[in-house]
Amino acid sequence: MTTIDALIVGAGPAGSAMAAGLGRAGARVLLLEWAHHPRPKACAEYASPRIVEELTHIGLAPEAWSDEAVPLSGMHLHAGGHAVKIAYADQFGSRRAWGIDRRRFDERLARHAVDSGAQLREGARVVELTHGGGRVSGARIRDMRTRRTETIEADWVIGADGARSTVARLLGVDRAVRFPRRLGLIAHYAGVTDLTDHGEMHVGRGWYVGLAPTPGGELNVGMALPMVDSGRSAELRFEAAIDALPAVAGRLAGSTRISPIRGAAPIGHRVNNAAGPGWILIGDAAGFVDPFTGEGIHRALRSARAAADALAAGGDVAATYRRARRRAFAAKTALSWLVQGFLAIPPLLEHAVERLEARPSATLLLGSALGDCRPATDALSPRALFEVLRP
Repeated sequence: MTTIDALIVGAGPAGSAMAAGLGRAGARVLLLEWAHHPRPKACAEYASPRIVEELTHIGLAPEAWSDEAVPLSGMHLHAGGHAVKIAYADQFGSRRAWGIDRRRFDERLARHAVDSGAQLREGARVVELTHGGGRVSGARIRDMRTRRTETIEADWVIGADGARSTVARLLGVDRAVRFPRRLGLIAHYAGVTDLTDHGEMHVGRGWYVGLAPTPGGELNVGMALPMVDSGRSAELRFEAAIDALPAVAGRLAGSTRISPIRGAAPIGHRVNNAAGPGWILIGDAAGFVDPFTGEGIHRALRSARAAADALAAGGDVAATYRRARRRAFAAKTALSWLVQGFLAIPPLLEHAVERLEARPSATLLLGSALGDCRPATDALSPRALFEVLRP
């Protein structure tokens, strides 16, 4: 039986970042991944600017991962015949977002975790959590090739296994996603040569389509559709959503889809608790609302840092982590829910986009808050909201 300091389940950005941080501090870490890198990921692949600071914190300077990303000036939001450029700035000036190749980016982070002292085991998954002394004390894992199982004893089990988290399910902390309930679909295209330096978000009545340039001249096309059983295949629904937005259809005219359509339903994840005796959830496993605001990768990295810091601090680790999550994410979560409210009322969103189109200072404030470059509370102030909504 193996005994370690931390068993981290999931080698995406959250899990690999935490494994790297703990490994650099000398902890005994096993990073577990059911697939083998590089593996595809159903993700919008648009990351907010502050991932730079989080990756630097674990020892990855921009030049170490820039081949897996392309810099983007921001996101152009289209709704109701209006368009506004969402850009980002902090106290030092303008900031860039990033179009990420998740296959190579995730592999790079996982290898960095190994270089930092963590052990990586691919092709294995958790099948059961073990308990002892009133806390989670480890897990039983199964090798996907040999089907053999092994028990790992760990001081802490970290669930970093995404929106369909096995760890969260085994802990019994999953909650149903009641709103917003959407089907997410993703595919990659080649041959879109006139969209390379920014992303675009096109909002229809009840759905939206996002376009994000990624390395190698590819374009990520992702969409969130109503969660209804129309009897049509995912491919037909995907094509119909594109055809229903002329600007998107125009962007993709003459291009070639080069990947299968991947997806998840419903988008989002809810949990009752993000930490407890012997266990912590980070990244999407700890809950997220919707990918519209493009915060997922930064949130994953930031939650990994909060969890690693809580372990280093000792004491009541779970309570420390929960407090850190509230400080880091409460205001941004409120802003994300506000955006969801606008999406649920298309005329209100179209009104806001029209007003923002003529108010660049209000647009920059909102974009910078959505891009994690300034406090989300700035965009939630009555004055900021008035600037978005006033005639």
